[in-house]
Amino acid sequence: MNYMSREVTVIGGITADIEGVPQEDLKLQDSNPGVIRISHGGVGRNITENLARLGISVGLVSAAGEDFVGISAKNELEGLGVDVSQVALYPEESTAMYLSILNILGDMEMGLCNMDVLEKITMERLHPLIPWLKDSQILCLDTNLSEELLGNITDELDGFPLFLDPVSVAKASRARKYIGRFHTVKPNRMEAEELSGLTILSEEDLNRAGDWFLAQGVTRLFITLGSGGVYFREGKEQGLLPVKNTVLKSATGAGDAFSAAVLLGHLRQWDVRKTAEIAMSASQIAMESKAPVNPCMGMERLLKEREKGEKAHA
Repeated sequence: MNYMSREVTVIGGITADIEGVPQEDLKLQDSNPGVIRISHGGVGRNITENLARLGISVGLVSAAGEDFVGISAKNELEGLGVDVSQVALYPEESTAMYLSILNILGDMEMGLCNMDVLEKITMERLHPLIPWLKDSQILCLDTNLSEELLGNITDELDGFPLFLDPVSVAKASRARKYIGRFHTVKPNRMEAEELSGLTILSEEDLNRAGDWFLAQGVTRLFITLGSGGVYFREGKEQGLLPVKNTVLKSATGAGDAFSAAVLLGHLRQWDVRKTAEIAMSASQIAMESKAPVNPCMGMERLLKEREKGEKAHA
């Protein structure tokens, strides 16, 4: 195999994102007039696209159906310069789908997903790719992968820089036993509770959670808190960053943009605080778009957004 060097390799999901936004307050168990949008999504895919738009050389390992969604998603990433040689399309499968229902504020009320095709990402398939995976500076995993696969791949790549996006509370538990094998972890508050078994309701609780993650072997930790900002931790350096005001069109994909910027910080060897600031700016840019990845995402825009944030908090 002819390997192509990449700065980041992502192993994770490609989905069709179907998003519904009501015109008025959401009424459960009733039909709600609103707007429905369909776009390419998936945590792994979204992180990959954000990285590509930031000018990072990136490759994606994933599985999708050989259907319209899968083919178009692969072609779109290839058009952005992503190495999609390891995105496999299966004619007998349907591309994974994620359905989210938002409220009138743009925050998610509920979601449904069908990720069966991602079971095609197996250790049998990944094992021959180990040299290819190591030919990057950091490997990003999401928990759309099975618990067994997370265990096998983190064991196989022991000592190699690994980044984890836990995806959801339900799926975060898949990584619990292996959390110390990751260099960097980016859960939200509820995912951090699921991984650590701790209740996180205060800044003191966040500090305690930070101690727990670092004791397991994690080097860098970012716990996103929605409107509460983000808690960051590396060694003795820790802190809370607030959210600045922004025009919220959709919160979908904000966490994926945050993860992409955290990976960027690792590549550029930024300290944990600067990385958190840049990542917060990335999530702000993401929320300004109705799409899971803002097509305006780029390095120049990202750095300008951070400067605006610094002036606002000066």
